[in-house]
Amino acid sequence: MTKKSKIIIAGVGGQGVVFLTEILVDAAIRAGINAATSEIHGLSQRGGSVVAGVTFGENTFGFVENAAADFLLGLELLEAQRALNYLHCNSIAIVDNTKILPHSVNAKKGVYPDTEKFISYLKKNIKGTIFIEEEFLGLTPVMRNLVVLGKAASVKSFPVKSKFIEEAIKNNTRGDAEKSLKVFREALNSVNKIKAV
Repeated sequence: MTKKSKIIIAGVGGQGVVFLTEILVDAAIRAGINAATSEIHGLSQRGGSVVAGVTFGENTFGFVENAAADFLLGLELLEAQRALNYLHCNSIAIVDNTKILPHSVNAKKGVYPDTEKFISYLKKNIKGTIFIEEEFLGLTPVMRNLVVLGKAASVKSFPVKSKFIEEAIKNNTRGDAEKSLKVFREALNSVNKIKAV
């Protein structure tokens, strides 16, 4: 890979943003691609906003500037909206339909933003949008982020090939790696609903 590529991962503490970042860096190393991560911004404890950047290519340094992300991996709808400033007209967004209501919404002091308008905006203003609307049938948050990663890896311009991501999943999964691989592969290869494992 000669071209630099930058990814923003946006989610909520407990969804596995750090895990996804580790997989991407491990996969890049296995593919012989230079990779770096930014500091994880936000509250990594359950419920806080978390944003991480991963950059690939020569002389990479991990930081993702405004309007510089080639890919957005949105693990939660509101957090994906909050990361909008990182996108440019040639960006590709892969956004999960997960909604985790913030305290202000639960306390009836705020309203969850209109997600249909957000997805419509993305589809009109950036190069590509994959909105994951499938039912997840009981998948854990970490398994759900493997669905997002699988859909991202199905895009031809994604910076790391799926075979290296699979190796990284095997290396970084603490539980049953075969279950994790099954979810990733189903998302990578199918437009059908992702099955529980």
